[in-house]
Amino acid sequence: MPCEAKCYTRIEEGIKQLQRYRTDYTKEYGILTDGFIWRFYRSHSYEIWTLDQILDNPKLFRTFWETYLTPENYYTEIFQPSGQQVLFEEPINLNDAENQKIFFKETSQLIARFRTKIRIKDNKTALETSYAYLIQFILYKSLVDNRFVRFENEYKRFKQQIVKAIRDKDLYNLVVFQIRNISEYITQNIYRPFAEEQQAVNEILIADLQRELTIQDIAPWLDIVAFINKFDFSNLQNEIFGFVYENYLKDLYGDNWGQNFTDPAVVDFMLDELGYTPKELAKDKTKISIIDPACGAGTFLYSAVDRIVEAFEGKGTIAEAAAIKELVDKNVFGLDVAEFPLFLAEMCILLRQLPLIVNDLYNDPVEKKLKLFKTRDSISEFLDTGITAQKAPVDLLSQVQAMALDYKSFMRNDENLLEMLRSMQGNGEDRLRFDFVAMNPPYVGYLECLRQKTEFTQKIKDKSNTSITLGNVFGVNLHSVPEHPKRYRPNPNLYAFFFALGIALLKENGKFCMIVPQTLLTAGDLDVLRYHLAKNVSIEKIFTFSANMFIGRGLEQNKAVPTSSMIIIAKKKQPSINNTVKVVRFQFETDKKGSDFAKLLKSRKRETKSIPQATFAKHWDNWNFINHDASFLRFYETYLQRSESIEVYYNHKLAAQRFDSEFWFDGGYAIDEKQTQETSADYAYPKINHRFYTIRDFRGYWKNIRSGNSPQRIDLTQGNQEYNLLDTQYKILWSYANTKRFYFTDKPVIWARNQYNAIGSNNRSELLYLFALLNSPLNYNILLKQLKNENEKDFLISRSSLKDYVRIPIITKDNKKLKDKIIALTESMLALESVTLRDIIDFSRLNVQKFDTIYVEKSELVLSNGKEFRLKIADGNSKLVQKVIQEKYKDGGLVTAQSIALSELKSLPAIDFDKQNAIKKEIDDLVFAMYFDVPVKDVAAHEFYDYVNS
Repeated sequence: MPCEAKCYTRIEEGIKQLQRYRTDYTKEYGILTDGFIWRFYRSHSYEIWTLDQILDNPKLFRTFWETYLTPENYYTEIFQPSGQQVLFEEPINLNDAENQKIFFKETSQLIARFRTKIRIKDNKTALETSYAYLIQFILYKSLVDNRFVRFENEYKRFKQQIVKAIRDKDLYNLVVFQIRNISEYITQNIYRPFAEEQQAVNEILIADLQRELTIQDIAPWLDIVAFINKFDFSNLQNEIFGFVYENYLKDLYGDNWGQNFTDPAVVDFMLDELGYTPKELAKDKTKISIIDPACGAGTFLYSAVDRIVEAFEGKGTIAEAAAIKELVDKNVFGLDVAEFPLFLAEMCILLRQLPLIVNDLYNDPVEKKLKLFKTRDSISEFLDTGITAQKAPVDLLSQVQAMALDYKSFMRNDENLLEMLRSMQGNGEDRLRFDFVAMNPPYVGYLECLRQKTEFTQKIKDKSNTSITLGNVFGVNLHSVPEHPKRYRPNPNLYAFFFALGIALLKENGKFCMIVPQTLLTAGDLDVLRYHLAKNVSIEKIFTFSANMFIGRGLEQNKAVPTSSMIIIAKKKQPSINNTVKVVRFQFETDKKGSDFAKLLKSRKRETKSIPQATFAKHWDNWNFINHDASFLRFYETYLQRSESIEVYYNHKLAAQRFDSEFWFDGGYAIDEKQTQETSADYAYPKINHRFYTIRDFRGYWKNIRSGNSPQRIDLTQGNQEYNLLDTQYKILWSYANTKRFYFTDKPVIWARNQYNAIGSNNRSELLYLFALLNSPLNYNILLKQLKNENEKDFLISRSSLKDYVRIPIITKDNKKLKDKIIALTESMLALESVTLRDIIDFSRLNVQKFDTIYVEKSELVLSNGKEFRLKIADGNSKLVQKVIQEKYKDGGLVTAQSIALSELKSLPAIDFDKQNAIKKEIDDLVFAMYFDVPVKDVAAHEFYDYVNS
């Protein structure tokens, strides 16, 4: 039993903590005390005893204690509180964000308890049955709380019967009977498909009616009634149930599928821009079919249903209600890999239709199962179904059977699946579905999909399976752009596969709307998707956001989702030559506490422009230009005009002609970094330190073994150009993710896979020049602008990105001297990192090896061990030595805890960072002068100088 003890007179401070304990440990009981006052909690009420009362009448207290712990009294207290105080005097209002936290956690705990108590052996069936039963009772309580008179009165009588049954102990069967009646009412009068879902539970209830019951037998049902009794379900907003799964329960269940809850205001904005509005739907109700193949808790589908309802005049007739329900049945579809969000989606849609199902004039239940399907994998679900080409008849039944689950799910009706798939077969005629696709697909890396053995990735790996390859995902090539074949296997994000699926699901002239990260604009492995979209669909609108659109997630509502966002809307139709894309950039801010997106999306803080789709097709390699301001576009255009491709380095034929050298752009090798050895070997494993431009630290060492079965054998990755990079004498290295600068080394180094990228050559001078260009703020800012997305945690520079966006100055006889000076200065800048104290202090006459005091006095280093020694410091280096001594020995003198070794002192790095920064500034100005053909003395006055260095 959870207990919380506070200081005397401060008992109120412990209320929230005790509540957290009770929630976290799934306890309905709890004790809170300040030593004198004792509160005994049970459910949502508590009784107070003082220490005097307990000690004055211990027998009375003992009687209370035994009563307090009796299960029957616990349930009686829930339905007819009699304690001195009630924790929740009124049902908890679920439209209050703070109250939702209680609801979220208790939902999870209730389901966990219920499924263990209902005596269904199959765990998955028990779980789904628990979901279904809970939803039925929430629907029932919604009718009660929305003041349907019949249900209000019936529910009051039901609670009174529970209390009487518990107190009399011989009327438990009456409770079971009433619970069964509620369930059957929902089935018969609200949603007929619940009949199948409650069959297993009803069998238990029927059996219970034929035997003598205990309080434990009816406890599962009482728990559900107690749960719905605690909350007020009147006038609920749909997003509450979206929050339940997407924010809270998904965390509790360890869901790792990269799905983020889309705020309803964002969903409404997307459907408005898509044209899925009541006004448009009213014009033609024959072309309103919509699907979300990653529907989660059904936020998009709920909004779609809401718009279908609003498309009617609201006559309130049974005929109109029937027409609406028929349209919902025929036109609203969703799939997901998890059961619970599908049950929530089902409940949300039913709640929206409740006024059409039961009211004062009529009762017209939903007869057909809503078209929500659990799937093992949405991508695989539609393979081999004939939706990408008109060809020989497809065996759809076999496909449905092949994708069957390993148990009979209430959320997968094969007959409905077949009907949906058949409606997408053209067979020489227009397809019936789908007119619209709207979704927020999961954002998961391809490598993570492989690790989790997602079904479609296993089919891609299976060379004998022709239903899907990276080169053909529903007709979309996600491997390589035509005439630009990749030499390696790309790793497109999972959302790229959903783009391919979304397009395939559409009829000709159908439209899709998706919210995805802005990595779509920049990611190297998504160039194929940008190319396909630019060439094969008519892009209508793109919205980008400077703000974070997925915020405040997690159990404590404080975990921001580190992703950028953009919305893209397009029609499945070949683009016309003159098609233009409306591009809108929103520039509002959001915060962790949550934002009013409905208000923000109406904000005037936006920039709108029209861009020809031909421009997107021309620049398929990168679409980040849509976010660039006029200053950058003008700067970048000038940069392009006055430079040439870096291909002169990576094209070996061109490099040989111009430099008589080879330059190898490559990544790491297939080695296990955990196998590095501590003792020196042929290669060192680099450890980057952002303070330096050279590689000074190492994680370990590796032997040069390229054959045999040694664990230290160096294997090639798919993209390696043999061992050519490894064998070069000099290298430029950079981190693939979030590099701060580029690094130079002449050490033999090796690393695993693409942790780092590198350019290697035996031509030191030319590599130093390239190193200076890459580290210039000019080129680094170009890489940032082209590759960095706002709110994305990672800034990725691949080798291909560097080849695409970094160009080199055109060398002429007039600027050749500048290039030579850049190389010489770069040598000097790097040389400063190899300076040690022995290079700037004269140790030649000192033979004593240990000292206990050290400090700088004027131009001398003073050492002492009882006897004083003064050593000459080279001119101009006294401040540098003083700084080195202070950093190493803190106080710069009187070191007594440990003696100072002469050998260590001589080897201390003495890097003059101020001098290095000055040289770097000079190099950067020279680089700027070369790119923009301006005299060095005039660079600061150039129109782009401040922009580049800001």
